[in-house]
Amino acid sequence: MASVTAPILAITMSDDEIGTVPAIRRTLRCYTGAQRTAVLLHPGHMGRPEVGHFSLFHDSHAAGFWIDTLFWLRDGINPWPGRTFAL
Repeated sequence: MASVTAPILAITMSDDEIGTVPAIRRTLRCYTGAQRTAVLLHPGHMGRPEVGHFSLFHDSHAAGFWIDTLFWLRDGINPWPGRTFAL
C-alpha cells in the first residue's frame, strides 16, 4: 500500500460502526506514499437521522453525496473541506 501515490479522500459517517474514525486512521497510515485526507460527516449534514455504513450507496443520495463525490473524482476538490479530521 505504500506504493500508492494517488491522493486519497476517506469519508466516514459519525454513526458508522465499521468505518470509525480510529479505523480510518489505522487504514490510512498504510498509504504512506499518498496525500491522505479524511472527512467525518454527520447524518444531519444530509438531512437524515441516520446513515450508517452502507446507506451512502443508496440511490437516495444520488442528488447530494454522489454529486459531491464527483467533485473529488473529477477535479480533486474536497467538497467537505471544513469537515476533515487529523490523521
